[in-house]
Amino acid sequence: MNTGFKREIELLVFWFFFLLIVGALSGSILQVLFLGMIVYIAWTFFNLKRLTDWLDKPSKDIPEAWGVWEEIYYRLYTIYKRNRKARKKLTNMLARFQKSTQALPYATVVLNNNDEIEWFNPAARHLFNFHHKRDIGQRIDNLIRQPAFTSYLFKKKFKKPLDFLFHQKHIILNITPYGSGQYLLSARDTTQRRKLDEMRRDFISNASHELRTPITVMSGYIEMLRECEDDVTGMPLQKIQAQTQRMESIISELIGLAKLESSAEIEDPPTVDSDKLLNEVFQEAMALDNNRHQLTISVDQVELKGKYDELRMAFSNLLTNAIRYTPEGRSIELFTMVEDSGVSICVKDQGIGIDYQHIPRLTERFYRVDEGRSREQGGTGLGLAIVNQVLDRHGASLRIESEPGEGSVFCCYFPAAKLAKKDSLLTKP
Repeated sequence: MNTGFKREIELLVFWFFFLLIVGALSGSILQVLFLGMIVYIAWTFFNLKRLTDWLDKPSKDIPEAWGVWEEIYYRLYTIYKRNRKARKKLTNMLARFQKSTQALPYATVVLNNNDEIEWFNPAARHLFNFHHKRDIGQRIDNLIRQPAFTSYLFKKKFKKPLDFLFHQKHIILNITPYGSGQYLLSARDTTQRRKLDEMRRDFISNASHELRTPITVMSGYIEMLRECEDDVTGMPLQKIQAQTQRMESIISELIGLAKLESSAEIEDPPTVDSDKLLNEVFQEAMALDNNRHQLTISVDQVELKGKYDELRMAFSNLLTNAIRYTPEGRSIELFTMVEDSGVSICVKDQGIGIDYQHIPRLTERFYRVDEGRSREQGGTGLGLAIVNQVLDRHGASLRIESEPGEGSVFCCYFPAAKLAKKDSLLTKP
């Protein structure tokens, strides 16, 4: 029992006996007890009135009281101070959040569960031409009138960002649910970056096409000269021809990469016959390898969606790299790995392996772990860049595991793919 309540009981008992004594002396016990009870009830109502007045406007000045009312006021004031401190802390956090988001270079908008604007930062005002007095409380799809955005907002499928055109600006936009039915929208203008990317792709594509003609002419004349080579000109002509062929390979892969980057997004891709695709890639690899390695295939038929030629190019590049960088006599395996969330198509080799520091950069164009050895093996430095671009277009990713001297495993992970049937294929040369 708390002190205030105990004191109140003691006071009530004292008040009862006091009234009893007064009533006995006056000869009117019941009347005195009744009047005393009326006084006590009046005192209680008086304190209730003071309590409700204080609750309407809480402050640090609490009413003077005694007994249980003193305890009540003390506890309420303690709660009031705690809440006031928490509210002050929350206000400071909100102020810091708003200050930080005000400084964000990306447009940031807070939406409620009705897609109405609750707040936005200066970058959003500049990007979407919003106005605080006019647009707060408005539905955002009434202000951003673009069919792709309206559909994106209506479907509520926000896992992937939306890339759309708004007032001649290319905008990439993300929406993240948070709180109770609220959404945080962030967007940025990618117009300038897209222009630079297009200029780069156009330059690479045009330069590659312009170089293809003179290289082809040079190759023709070199072949003609090799028909009448002698001991003096034989070695130089052979080296010139090898470098010309390497140049032709680089140009062809640059053109292929430029086409992939400039191609439209794959919408509603068809299902690919993975059995046919992987066995076709494997048979080509065996022809290229010419029995220099132990090539094996162990795959389950899986449901892949995408472009057959592009996927074939990606898997073929992985197998070709394995053949190129694995010492003769060692094994190379093409296999599938079924996971709960998707399917991986992997190439495992017993090659020289790759240091961990190089793995994040392997998909960069012309990046080489060993410059001299790569050129010696005939690599162009574009194979994994092409693989990465193909996988990006198919919503997949490239996973690489490797240790120096232990070989490497390159896996193309398709999160939406699944096992088509249980029987597996096993082919050996």
